[in-house]
Amino acid sequence: MNSTADFQINYGSMNLSTPAPRPAPDAPRYAAVDALVAPLSGDEFAFITKEGGERHVLSHHVLQSLDQCREFRTLDEHVARVVSVVPGLNQPERIRKGLESLAQNHLLVSDSEFIGSLARGAEPEQRELHAIYIRACDRPEQLQALLASLADYERRFRAARHVVLLDDSLEPGNRDRNRDLLREFARAVGNPVSYVGAAERGRLRERLLKLAPDAQASVDWLLERGPRTRRSGGGRSWNLALLLSAGRHFAMLDEDFRLPLRRHPEALTGIDPNPAQAASARFFRRVEDALVAGEEDAGDPFEAHLAVCGERLGAILAQSAYRLERESLRGMNLGRLEHLRGDARVLYSLNGTAGASGTESALWLYQLDADSRNEFWADRDAYLRNIEARSIWYGWLRAKPSTQAYFTPFVFDNRNLLPCTNPDGRGEDSLASAATQFVHPGSLVMHLTSVIGHVQEGARKRSDVTMAAHTPRFNHFLRDYVVNQTGGFKSNDPARRLVLLGEIVGDLAAADARTLEATLDEYLSFVRADVVERLQNQFESNPDAPVYWHADVRTIVQNNGTALLKRSAPRLGDWPVDADGAACAELARAELADVAQAWRDWPRLWSVAREQGDRLLSGL
Repeated sequence: MNSTADFQINYGSMNLSTPAPRPAPDAPRYAAVDALVAPLSGDEFAFITKEGGERHVLSHHVLQSLDQCREFRTLDEHVARVVSVVPGLNQPERIRKGLESLAQNHLLVSDSEFIGSLARGAEPEQRELHAIYIRACDRPEQLQALLASLADYERRFRAARHVVLLDDSLEPGNRDRNRDLLREFARAVGNPVSYVGAAERGRLRERLLKLAPDAQASVDWLLERGPRTRRSGGGRSWNLALLLSAGRHFAMLDEDFRLPLRRHPEALTGIDPNPAQAASARFFRRVEDALVAGEEDAGDPFEAHLAVCGERLGAILAQSAYRLERESLRGMNLGRLEHLRGDARVLYSLNGTAGASGTESALWLYQLDADSRNEFWADRDAYLRNIEARSIWYGWLRAKPSTQAYFTPFVFDNRNLLPCTNPDGRGEDSLASAATQFVHPGSLVMHLTSVIGHVQEGARKRSDVTMAAHTPRFNHFLRDYVVNQTGGFKSNDPARRLVLLGEIVGDLAAADARTLEATLDEYLSFVRADVVERLQNQFESNPDAPVYWHADVRTIVQNNGTALLKRSAPRLGDWPVDADGAACAELARAELADVAQAWRDWPRLWSVAREQGDRLLSGL
């Protein structure tokens, strides 16, 4: 082991009065590397870096000081903090020399050194969009508006991209209308189009069963409405898109989306490295006002997303629009930046939303950043309108790489196996993202600063759901369960890992009723306790907030606290309100078993779909 320079510490009274120095604008900032620590003797510790596994021997004094240098700050700032926090440290010059020695031994990493470690050249590969998939379900008026806005894009950029309509409509009249609208779009702009409705899904089913006959149960459940269909949801069309585009990139739109993409006037270049940074929100009186806020993207947005989706992070950072600036690292804990790796590939790229929120609850509105919060509660009339989240701008002011997506991506990198999702219910997008992180550990999603319009067919009242005790849906429960499994397995084979995930979920499905009921109860207790803690912190941090905001926060905290303490059946949001504990356990068992089997079968289905290529879609 290497022996890192030590410096003497004389314990005495704590000095809390040392003023923090004002750093020079161009002064380098340093942060302590993450490491495993093990005692060797009374005053010596083994310090093994997580990145690279370098081994050092540190004294207790040095280790104690290094612990105060976790955030990117100048050496002067670190010295001041060590003097103020650690008892008996009253020799700033000697402390500084010790920290300089730690930097020379790379136990303190400079901001420029960290950014340099992420550098990676672009790979010589051509990324092309296989198709734009549109999910539709019994809303032809919405589809008509989306296709009109997409037609404007296709004419402007002369792209002639393939458009595939995935029609999950129940009403035959709506299917006929949707098919006609797609034909009208093709005649107007000349793009190749394909329609996939109930009959086409049936033909796809037959073809897949010829290629993978032992996966019939999963094929039927993933792609078809039938006896095992529990509720509506976008997951069926999601899974169809993954199969029809296997091995390629594709874009996805919902029928209530609207183009063009826009950027908020406050949007900035570069990326935000902070994984805890929430999106920003701006509020408008009318949906129409939200849809036209900001500046329209001048370039082709599909190409802009392709420049990111499928690329390695290191190469993305070399693009002028996505540079990681030293200033953005200031105050960041290096241990919280583990998701930033030069070789991490972006598998999904996302837009924000302009118009109506895509969530059924607006609980997130009570955890906004300061600027968004001030606009949210500006006056009582505006507040009462804003809590329904019907006319908002929601997105990122600076592009943000993350490990998890909570809503539908815009562009998918489906060249390597992406997992299927639950065809039933809401939350299929965040469940798919959690499964993707399990299958491709260390992969990223990229939130861009653009927003896409979202116009729902009618006004939805979200405040009732927001104020009630938080009751996640089944897909949210399974998403969080999958997230808790991530990180403990070693294989780099995505297919093997997805089969393993199926086995893990299948193991939970095979548990006895008491265990399943206890698992659900523990989950609901955790998410409600988390809501209580977060909102109590918000309440205490904003003593000058308007009384109407305070009153609603109290109500949310009280309702979640009451539900947390009350003994009741662990019912998830998709299930009947009168389901008792035993019924909840069996509902969970059935859904878990279906998802588990689908994840075990999916690698074979995706593989045969990739081998078929364009023949799979053209044969429908």
